[in-house]
Amino acid sequence: MVYLAFCFIGWTLIFSCLFWRSLSVFKQAVNHLQRLHQIPCDKCAYFTGDYRLKCTVNPLVALTETAIGCRDFSPNERRTGCGSCIAINHC
Repeated sequence: MVYLAFCFIGWTLIFSCLFWRSLSVFKQAVNHLQRLHQIPCDKCAYFTGDYRLKCTVNPLVALTETAIGCRDFSPNERRTGCGSCIAINHC
């Protein structure tokens, strides 16, 4: 009977340690993903979208964590029509 109690306590400790470790890994993964979502490169005017040259200004920093505070970031302003249509209002 004592042997069963020790086995139960042992397995409970093992599973609780695994649970807390997996919870810790999950929290780290969520924090890392939140940090990666702060990378502004895909919203920048200098971002090309080509895998050979991702950014025309900072190609080595593009799409990395060091690009989070990029000084050369310029928001991409897209228009829905061409310049002549907007000026003439024929759209």
